[in-house]
Amino acid sequence: SAKLPRTPPRSSSSSAMAKSKNHTGNNQVYKNHRNGIKKTRRPKKMSMQGMNCKFVRNQAFAKRGMNCTPEEKEQRLVAQKEAQKKMEEK
Repeated sequence: SAKLPRTPPRSSSSSAMAKSKNHTGNNQVYKNHRNGIKKTRRPKKMSMQGMNCKFVRNQAFAKRGMNCTPEEKEQRLVAQKEAQKKMEEK
């Protein structure tokens, strides 16, 4: 049986050892607080994206229909009360 040549013991160089530390959060908290941790901005208007487009269209027309002058508003109230009386009579 032939003897294999002995390999010399490895020196303690960085390539010989396995890395032990993969991650550290050492400086992260400091960096995050430098500019302050801010609350997210709330949107002024809710997004209509992904909503039923038929509903969105109708909602827009309904909003436009509610814009009126004070005189027109009074006429609408009168008409509404008349319609209410007719419904109560039935």
